[in-house]
Amino acid sequence: MKIGYTAWSWLQDEYNNWEPVSHLPKRDFEQSLRDLKDCGYKYMENFNIVSEIYQNAGEEFENVMKKYNMEFVCIYHYLTDDFKKDMAIADRCVRFAREHGFTLMNLEPPRKKPGQIVSNEELQLVCDRADAIARLCGENGIQLNLHPHWGTYIEVEAQIDFFLSRMKEDIGLCLDTAHTVLCGMEPMYLFDKYLRMKKVRYVHLKDINGDPDSYPEYPPRRFRALGQGIIDFPGVLSVLKRYGYDGYLTVELDFNRINNYESARTSRKYIRDVLGM
Repeated sequence: MKIGYTAWSWLQDEYNNWEPVSHLPKRDFEQSLRDLKDCGYKYMENFNIVSEIYQNAGEEFENVMKKYNMEFVCIYHYLTDDFKKDMAIADRCVRFAREHGFTLMNLEPPRKKPGQIVSNEELQLVCDRADAIARLCGENGIQLNLHPHWGTYIEVEAQIDFFLSRMKEDIGLCLDTAHTVLCGMEPMYLFDKYLRMKKVRYVHLKDINGDPDSYPEYPPRRFRALGQGIIDFPGVLSVLKRYGYDGYLTVELDFNRINNYESARTSRKYIRDVLGM
């Protein structure tokens, strides 16, 4: 298994409605590379915005990645209410992937309104749109993985099962340890179930505090660096090993308690000292 980091938080400020961190995104992107290299990471995932930042600047992108001996392995896309725009961005991401030689894309379901109960008809629309993106990816040698995610149309086990049962194209899952807990599920159970089905093809690692009543205004603020919460990562790792998972374990953290570097360093130290990787 290879250890990576999802570095979007150097580019977008979650404490400021996900606005750009600055008007110099290439500088901010390079800072993420500098920080992650120092922490001991070699692999990076990032949001679809990177395909825009480095559009028509492929050589510049390759050079900055080589400068820090980092490998870009996965791009993260998401569905919205504007599917025409979503497909256009997906196409840009696919072209970016082919240009730079990586073969993974994660896809987040569309966000739902607070308190919204998602109908099967709405879920089917998500399936149809994910199928279209999966078809585009498959035609270009890219593996698409759905990321079940708090606050979206696909959060819990029944919705994941509905989605997988309705997909026509080959699509995997990106399971996230903290979103699994936040949505009321047990990580070792969920990983075991979908690894058995050969559907887990990417993993996000993040921790979460043990107080379900904290941050009621926005529960993802409960997320923590690895080892600072309640998730049994040795247990999750044992399940992954049991099924022979050999893909990426990609660390992520929304709402850093201090800053990006400190969070990335804390998680990398935990992986090395506790997980032995």
